[in-house]
Amino acid sequence: MTTVRHVPRELLDKYATSAPRYTSYPTAVDWTDEFDPKDYPQLLASASRRDDPISVYVHLPFCEHMCLFCGCNVTITRREDRVEAYLDALEKEFETVARSGIGRRAVHQYHWGGGTPTHLTLTQIERVQTIFDRVFHFAPEAEVSIEVDPRVTTPEQIELLASLGFNRISMGQQDFDEKVQEHVHRVQPEEATRAIVQKSRDCGMASVNIDLMYGLPFQTQGSFESSVDTVIDMRPERVALFHYAHVPWLKKHQTALDQDAMPSSDEKLTIFLRAIEQFENAGYVYIGLDHFALPDDPLAVAQGQGVLHRNFMGYTTHRGSEMVSLGVSSIGEVDGAFIQNELAEPDYKQRIESDGFAAKRGHRLSPDDHLRRDVILSLMCNGVIDKAAIEGRHGISFDQTFADALRALEPLAADDLIVCAEREVRLTPMGQMFMRNAALIFDPYYAARQADGRDSSNTFSRTL
Repeated sequence: MTTVRHVPRELLDKYATSAPRYTSYPTAVDWTDEFDPKDYPQLLASASRRDDPISVYVHLPFCEHMCLFCGCNVTITRREDRVEAYLDALEKEFETVARSGIGRRAVHQYHWGGGTPTHLTLTQIERVQTIFDRVFHFAPEAEVSIEVDPRVTTPEQIELLASLGFNRISMGQQDFDEKVQEHVHRVQPEEATRAIVQKSRDCGMASVNIDLMYGLPFQTQGSFESSVDTVIDMRPERVALFHYAHVPWLKKHQTALDQDAMPSSDEKLTIFLRAIEQFENAGYVYIGLDHFALPDDPLAVAQGQGVLHRNFMGYTTHRGSEMVSLGVSSIGEVDGAFIQNELAEPDYKQRIESDGFAAKRGHRLSPDDHLRRDVILSLMCNGVIDKAAIEGRHGISFDQTFADALRALEPLAADDLIVCAEREVRLTPMGQMFMRNAALIFDPYYAARQADGRDSSNTFSRTL
């Protein structure tokens, strides 16, 4: 898709709200209480009888230091014995998964998230992969990825990861400005990031992703333009441009950030629009929300073909894949249900010790959930809803089923954000900036939240 360089202020004021990012539907806050976590082993056993490939996610939560902007589930420690105790529990969880038989299905997407997975030693990294290899096997040309922190990642770790089959690497940078780095407690010289990018390429990794973040204290349009130019010069295959989410009621360490030094709403929007312009001028494709990719990257190719998908790991080329997720707080999807593990490390280890698995909550998707997820993700990933395709997959009449939603889209159509045609609903280039506003119209859980007077501003991030 092509985006626009100017968005009228009145549209920004009109549509600025808080809305889900739709890495899942229903979103985790709207899961029902009817799910029994004890059913997880049976879900795995049922899923083991299918033959299509799956995804596997492993959460490794450890970091040496807390970055003040962080919104992830992390554990700050330098104690190797604590990491070892966690890996003991992780190994037992893998053993429970193995007993289900699901390991017979090939893995075509595999990711280590954190925290900082390269907080682990070389021996620990190899241990985790050995545990995985005892249960699962890769499909040909599998996407095998990991998040790293260039400040603590060594060349030897990159060499080991490449030898173990990792072919994609993602690293946080946030900003190259020294004042911003010092304030957010993440001092990360440009040279450190460049070294890891180059080492990853020297080791044959197919893709590098760099994360940036706007909305942090002391950022300006000029300083962030410089950071974007530096990333462009490194030429990563993918870039994530995240909007900082200030949620001190959830992440107390964020209270240490100077809110008065944060860019205003107008400044943040200017920073974001200018960054889009910079990346597009450099040849990147704006995938949507906050992601960019080079034209020959699989994400850009999949979007061009209308088959891009989205799951708990973000944008992916693997549509409809079930995902087995392991580790504290991890969220997976198995046999038509979402499952999330215990959120706190001590609770996770205790549940693994007592039960062999740590599922805490979940949600079984209803037929209506599946239908609306298909519609919402079509819009979020590919910018278009093919009515006939939806009707064919779900046995409905689109215009009849979504008559109310189509009426609710009329204001967006009048503002040239979306086109509702006979055969499709399509975002306009400017409408791509407002894709979450369009998607939430198809979300009855969000509508119920609004009708009940529940405040979404403390739950979801801002759309703009």
